[in-house]
Amino acid sequence: MRHAMNILLSLLKRDERAVVSIYQTFMSYARILTRTNMINFGFWTPETASIKQAQEALCTITGNVAELSTAKNVLDVGSGLLGPAEQWRMEYKLMNSLICIDVNYQALKMSHTLDSEYGYDKEILTEPSVKTEVTKKRYIIKHNGVVLSRVNATAICLPFGDSFADRIIALESAQHFKSFLEFIRESHRVLNKTGLIVLAIPVITSSKPSAEHRFKLLNSLRNLGVLGILSLTWASEHYELAQINSIISQEHFVIRDILSIGKSVYIPLTDFYIQDRKEFRRNVLGKHSSYLKRFALDITERIVYRSALKMKKLSLSGDIDYVLIKATKK
Repeated sequence: MRHAMNILLSLLKRDERAVVSIYQTFMSYARILTRTNMINFGFWTPETASIKQAQEALCTITGNVAELSTAKNVLDVGSGLLGPAEQWRMEYKLMNSLICIDVNYQALKMSHTLDSEYGYDKEILTEPSVKTEVTKKRYIIKHNGVVLSRVNATAICLPFGDSFADRIIALESAQHFKSFLEFIRESHRVLNKTGLIVLAIPVITSSKPSAEHRFKLLNSLRNLGVLGILSLTWASEHYELAQINSIISQEHFVIRDILSIGKSVYIPLTDFYIQDRKEFRRNVLGKHSSYLKRFALDITERIVYRSALKMKKLSLSGDIDYVLIKATKK
């Protein structure tokens, strides 16, 4: 029961430490459901047969939007278990350097289980406060012509020199960064003159966005009413698309493209979850002999189920969307 209370408190706090705690808790269960090393909603088509295919498809779309086939130094910010990074490393042969950055040290450490299969480097850099040019010899090695490394750092203080990267990607992670504004500002510093920043991010679509200070509380209350249970279970900030666009533009970026894919994300994901729900409950609840743990997990799963239904409903009504945003420096 204490475990369930900790999750609830983390959902309410929603600061950086709380988000890490939530992901650490749900990571193993997400892997049971998805059978992958990715934690994203996926991109679904009528031909999609599994969540693995959907997640790989979202990675491919994101990689294409980011034009990774011509990239040299790529930062994957909020990289999680490195599933997307590994796919990009295999798909895009022209990348010289792919650096995975996450504030969650345990997630980076867990990705060591992939070392024998994928040949990742062994060392994890743990100096998030230092803003210096990366020395490749220090902690990065090459594998099959592509450099891939892991860096334990926060998204708002990237340990790289000015104009270091030509691509910055945040695949379903930027909604967690504290704050989004500081991440965009830091990205502008680290990105070179011709570089691209690409975000794949869930958003609220508001027909009456307002950036004026006196209306911010009103907007927050309205969004709370729209999201319902998702205002709690979406363990992130709940950004409106207009708000994100405004922040990106005011930080000297030019938005080149916005790709709306929400209808191919939320609705089929919910349908998939409902279809596999019994098996998922059996796999998760069956792993624990403790009655209290099973009880807490049962409550958690029911909340996830209700959240999925709400997500589908809001997607159908057009109140939420999932977008890929590509921008360049002015």
